[in-house]
Amino acid sequence: MRVDFPLSRPGPGGPVVLWGGALPAGSLKYLTFARYMESVSPEARGLVELSGASTALALDALGRERGLPVVAVTDAKGTAYLRSRGFGGEVRTVRGFNEAWEVALGYEHQGWCWPRQLANGALVECVESWATRLRERVRDAFPTVRSVVCGFGTGATVVGLHRAFTPLGYDVVALQPAPGRTMPGWRRWVEQSLGEEDLFYPYREQVPLEAAGATCTDGLGALLAHARAEHRPEEVLVISHDARPPFG
Repeated sequence: MRVDFPLSRPGPGGPVVLWGGALPAGSLKYLTFARYMESVSPEARGLVELSGASTALALDALGRERGLPVVAVTDAKGTAYLRSRGFGGEVRTVRGFNEAWEVALGYEHQGWCWPRQLANGALVECVESWATRLRERVRDAFPTVRSVVCGFGTGATVVGLHRAFTPLGYDVVALQPAPGRTMPGWRRWVEQSLGEEDLFYPYREQVPLEAAGATCTDGLGALLAHARAEHRPEEVLVISHDARPPFG
């Protein structure tokens, strides 16, 4: 799949931003799951995932492209968010992780594809495939960039970036919410890990995890604040999963 990565430097002397919100389905998850769908059995009856945000929206778009129904399993807040963003599949609203897991497992037993995004290491390879192309685009368009920062959600994106960028000498860092804080789409490793089953577990000592500022309330703001605090912010690439550029 050919991708025109939306990259720009929104301010002179500041970081470069990859605007994932300008991509199909409004996030980088579309690129990741488009690659993942290449391995999905044609016998799959549909797609189901525990998500109330970008992953569900990406699967919704990919399901429409392939004629597959999509079910998002999420809480009340996620349900409201998906409906506000035009999610066209079915939403199963649950009250906790254990209930969500049982619902998704039921669909899987009926022949639905459940990617299990928090534990599926194959998604790292899916990210690495598009991150390698992104790296070459960055090298051509912004050759001064030497480091990459993104939010820590499932971990697949930051690990895929790590595998694509660090062999060529780039630094890759993930931001997680500050202690006691939450950030939409992000998680804290210590409190929200699946342990050894977690896809990030094998990389936990390789990929640096840093905390966002305690006053940050949104992902893009936290990433930009982190980049601008660097000694050379113009050398930083910010990976924004779902933000759109502030101009036409």
